[in-house]
Amino acid sequence: MSDISERSTVFKAPRGGVMTLEVGVITGELELLTGAEEDGTLVLRIRYAGADEWYTPEGGPYTLHDPRDHEVLHDVLIGLLHRPQP
Repeated sequence: MSDISERSTVFKAPRGGVMTLEVGVITGELELLTGAEEDGTLVLRIRYAGADEWYTPEGGPYTLHDPRDHEVLHDVLIGLLHRPQP
């Protein structure tokens, strides 16, 4: 990934986990990584915290108007993943 920058955060998966393309739902303590290619393609990766293998969350691909916007999007995604469950 020739990215502008990357951000990562460790978090506890919400109830029901996070759906990935490669292995289905993952749960527990996870790490979200966001980045953007120079052309604005958003890069989202998720893994079990401390693991080597990254997975692709279901959805996308997405293109950002400004590649730097992935930093704000990262904060929004973590906020959504941490919100109280009904």
